Amino acid sequence: MRWTAQSCCTATEIYEVRMRVFWNVLKNDLVRTVCSKAFVFAALGLTVATFLTGMDELSYMTPENDLIYIYGIFQYLDFQLLFLLFAAIPGAALFCADWENRFIRFSAQRCSKRIYGVSKGIACFVSAVLVVVVSEWLDLMILRLWGFPAVNMENRIFMALGAFDEIGYSEWVYLYFAAMIFIKACCAGAFAEFALWLSTKITNVFVTLAAPMLAYYVLNTLMMWLRMPSKFYPGMLSKGLSVFGGAGTTTLVTCGIFAAFGAVFLVLFTRSCRRRLENG
Repeated sequence: MRWTAQSCCTATEIYEVRMRVFWNVLKNDLVRTVCSKAFVFAALGLTVATFLTGMDELSYMTPENDLIYIYGIFQYLDFQLLFLLFAAIPGAALFCADWENRFIRFSAQRCSKRIYGVSKGIACFVSAVLVVVVSEWLDLMILRLWGFPAVNMENRIFMALGAFDEIGYSEWVYLYFAAMIFIKACCAGAFAEFALWLSTKITNVFVTLAAPMLAYYVLNTLMMWLRMPSKFYPGMLSKGLSVFGGAGTTTLVTCGIFAAFGAVFLVLFTRSCRRRLENG
């Protein structure tokens, strides 16, 4: 009994030490991604790109057009997939940077290969989500300062919002925007996770950053070719057009799909990272 108690105590202590190491590594990776010049560049760059591509549409807008209408138009602009590129900038190239600088072995030795991989994966997902969230809310703030109302209940061009009809054209309009932005952000996080995994195969920053847009397009096209249910197309999911029930249920299910997609590639990245380190 004494040996068992000592073993349990030792296992508990080891677990606590590993968790402290994990949280320290994760904190450093979040600082490295979210509190970086790359993050600021990505968030502001996405906002600038959105308005540059949407300036022609905005020139035709009148004060009667509300944010719901303009936001809907923005989702179908040319180069609208750029949000995947900008979202991947802070975190998707972490492995590439560490590999090129030969910092990865030192970093992995300080913790473990598993902790290194999981921490990088979480930081990549979180930073991609936050890039889209910051940029999209900045877009809405600029449009409000421009003079466009959040919602025009008296004279509006009605847009079908699917599961979000009830909260879109109501006093809960900003809750609608929050849901739509978070869905789009989770999509960006999931495809950034794919790019992070791909970086263990091809350690080229440009390939890594282009991978989310290419994967999004290929997956969407492949699902259409296979005639799969349209509600599961990335293009439908990322725009909040797939209906799984009410607004809350649709938001949770859609974000859950993207989170599961990202989790799969987080596991694949961790395993691939471990093999890459072991084989040199």
